[in-house]
Amino acid sequence: MKNIHARQSRRWLGPVLFVVYCVAYLAFVLGAAFTTFRDGKPVGGLARAAVGGVNLAVVAGMLLIVGAFILALLYAMFGARAHDEPEYDGAPKDDSQ
Repeated sequence: MKNIHARQSRRWLGPVLFVVYCVAYLAFVLGAAFTTFRDGKPVGGLARAAVGGVNLAVVAGMLLIVGAFILALLYAMFGARAHDEPEYDGAPKDDSQ
């Protein structure tokens, strides 16, 4: 019974992490769409140089990928923990095998 409650108490984690990623991606897309170019010419935003001559769009895109990986690790650590534990049905274990 404890396992079922633990699993249900973490059901919110996946959708919350998904919304966090969607907000980050939306900020990236809006930044690329509305702050980078004016009249077809790069004026700043994601077009400017950030690190070692690499433009900010590349750095921000890589950060999105790393962020998605970190969110996946968070879900694996906290959201899926209840699924790793076998459910106990009340029957005694047979450890003779």
